[in-house]
Parts: sequence; C-alpha cells; structure tokens
Amino acid sequence: MENVPINAINQNSVNRRNKNKRLKPKHLFLSIVMIAVIFLISICVLFFYRTSTGANIEDDKYQAVFFTNGQVYFGKLHTLNGEYMKMTDIFYLQTKTDTASTNPQATASDKTSDVQLIKLGDEVHGPEDQMTISKDQILFFENLKKDGKVSSSITSYLKQNK
Repeated sequence: MENVPINAINQNSVNRRNKNKRLKPKHLFLSIVMIAVIFLISICVLFFYRTSTGANIEDDKYQAVFFTNGQVYFGKLHTLNGEYMKMTDIFYLQTKTDTASTNPQATASDKTSDVQLIKLGDEVHGPEDQMTISKDQILFFENLKKDGKVSSSITSYLKQNK
C-alpha cells in the first residue's frame, strides 16, 4: 500500500466539497430561472384572460353591462380590441315616480313607481346609438334571456322604430 500524505487526503476532501459548492449555485440559478418562467407564464395567462373578456358574449342575445360607476346599460356588446368593447342598440333603466296626490304630506305609499327602459340617443346632447367602452370600466356583463322583459322590450322597440 502506498503512503499518501495526509495533506493530499485533506486536499481531496476540500476539492470534493468545493465541487459540491459549485453545483449548488448552478442549481440555484436553474431554480431562479424556473420560478421566473412560471411567473412570466402566469402573467401571460392573466393577460390573455383579461383581453378575452368577450369570449362569453352570445351574439344572438342582448347583454346587461354593469359599470364601475354603478350604471347599467342594455344592448349588444362586442369585443373591439384588447382594451375596448363596443355596445350598440343601447338602453338604460330610468325610474319614473308620480305623486298620487298633490298633497305635500303624501307618504311614500301614496306614490307609484314605474321603471322605464329608455333608448340612448334621445338625450339633450344627442349621442349616437353606439358606445366605445374601456374594459377597465366594466365590472361584468350578463347575457340576457331572449324571453326576458328587457330583451322583449328592446326587440319590440326596435321593430316599431325601424
């Protein structure tokens, strides 16, 4: 058996330890790269989801669109591009309150309240029957049933006013 100096044995151990230490930064780097790739993929998926807001719009139905400012409009919603939606055949609800009596002490039970569906375009400023809406301003939208009150009212109005 050969005599190996103790320094050589210790040097061997140190080399192995250094070799292991060199692998760790490589693994750490790969781990960081993998985390970054997963993060980027997640951002891309969220971006795609955000830009595909119009994926559930049913073209043959009307939509109720709920805005961040509390307003609700009804009509045909279309995807314009990644940032904007377009709405046509636009209507909104307006409450009409009539006093049943001219008595100033009339109570709320003496009043009747009707909700009316108003066509956009008859306002003082005369807007066109079209809106371009930032997707950031839309909370959510719903496809309306064809036989629902709002859809039926819109269809009747459009047939009468062609």
